[in-house]
Amino acid sequence: MKLAGFDVQATRISYTGELGWEIHHDRKDTGALYQKILEAGAEFGIGDYGAFATNSLRLEKGFRGWGSEMNLDKNPYEAGLGPFVKPNKKTKFVGQEACKEMSSNEQKCKLVTLTVDTHGFIDPEGNETVWFDNQIVGNTTSGAWSYNAKTSICMAFLPPHLTELGSSVYVELLGMRYKATVVNDPMYETEAVRTRNSLKAALEASG
Repeated sequence: MKLAGFDVQATRISYTGELGWEIHHDRKDTGALYQKILEAGAEFGIGDYGAFATNSLRLEKGFRGWGSEMNLDKNPYEAGLGPFVKPNKKTKFVGQEACKEMSSNEQKCKLVTLTVDTHGFIDPEGNETVWFDNQIVGNTTSGAWSYNAKTSICMAFLPPHLTELGSSVYVELLGMRYKATVVNDPMYETEAVRTRNSLKAALEASG
């Protein structure tokens, strides 16, 4: 398709869970295309944002990251991706038998979202130790400040008995242990889900 006169491929997806597009184009067009987008969005208050904001938004929406929540040490069921794995589908795929075995076994750990009571002093970033009853029980995978929840948040792998909503553990940051609480995953619905729910509510109200 054409965007401001440039050939692009535009995909209606976003790593933040909000309304957005990924635009793929020839590298030589980057500067000029960027300026055109800024000009077109000026009246709407368009601006730049960075990796920290992206990370915060994707954690609030429960989006996993490769190398963090998804890695070679954990399986899809431990990472909370079981609903996306169909081990019994007719079409064969690489790893199918392994997935069948994993799905039938009890998982050693489970990925959860935590709020961390650091009083705004420090935010987790990932790979921090998680404690319970003076025992190391897991590790964080990613973390950030949540601008919606107004607190530090992170994802962490914990043993199943500590993954119930409201369960408390401690995250070690700079040698100090901060209380953390298991909360809903995701903490906030994506823009697409919010829009769908809003339309559904409007239809129900009208008739």
